[in-house]
Amino acid sequence: MSLVYITHHNENIFNLEREPEKPQEASLEVHATSKKAAKFSKGLRDRLSMEYKKHSMITLKDGMRLLTDAKKSYHRTMGCANVPLDPPCAYLRKNQGVKWRRENLHVCPKSAHMPPLPEMGKKEKKADMVPNFVLRNIRCARSTVRCPPPPRYVDTPVGTRQNLLNSGMVPQFVCRKDFGKVPVYIEKTKKMLKEMHGVCCKEQARLMELCGGMKLSESMEALTKPTRADGAPPEMPGMRVMDQAERNDILVGLRAHLNEMTKSYQSMSLLIDSENKRQRKGKLESDLRQLEQDILLLETSPIIYVSLY
Repeated sequence: MSLVYITHHNENIFNLEREPEKPQEASLEVHATSKKAAKFSKGLRDRLSMEYKKHSMITLKDGMRLLTDAKKSYHRTMGCANVPLDPPCAYLRKNQGVKWRRENLHVCPKSAHMPPLPEMGKKEKKADMVPNFVLRNIRCARSTVRCPPPPRYVDTPVGTRQNLLNSGMVPQFVCRKDFGKVPVYIEKTKKMLKEMHGVCCKEQARLMELCGGMKLSESMEALTKPTRADGAPPEMPGMRVMDQAERNDILVGLRAHLNEMTKSYQSMSLLIDSENKRQRKGKLESDLRQLEQDILLLETSPIIYVSLY
């Protein structure tokens, strides 16, 4: 680190160059700006003095000292910070301490010329354009026709009354256009059932063609009972009989899959406290049920047809 020692002070502010003098117009502008600044500073001083007077304690003509609005919250609990001391002869009397009172700074604006008051005992006549709602309501209530009571009938000796319109004793809907006709929704249902019956007939005819002209019941009997002389199952068009080797392979695969899923199901958490665990448990149970049904079907069914397509 290096130190610099200054031994000669040869600077002089008097040798500086002076700025050239501005023309008269510039001096006028400076004079106008100084006037504006003086006016602004005077207004600021007046406002600050007024605020200071407002924030100070005022003394009324009767000697009561009051605090203004701005000082109310400052001295609400602890009192005034600087209270002017009175001489010992002017000791504090009752209700002579520093009190707060709202200053009445409101000035009523000058109102326009008001009409003279009406004479005593003479009622003022209102204009005809103003509606009299009370009189209008009275006239409407007088001219209104009373609503007739609904028709009723008495069905007990004690006098229990029931409404007559919806009881079924009066032909209420005779004059309607659709009275006595079949509803539209029933017509739509009949049409839909007719179309479904046609579709079923077409499907049954197609199945009869596949089964070689036999009826559906006869084809189901042929599936369950062998009709050939050598004891072999009957041949079905477009199908073949599953052999024993293929059946055994499928059973082995299904049993292995059943063991894996059973192991996964048994290794689940004992506490099922979340939605994911609940969904996983339900899916495993449905898959296990389906696997058991498939294994039972392969083990109990002697003849199983497999499609060639």
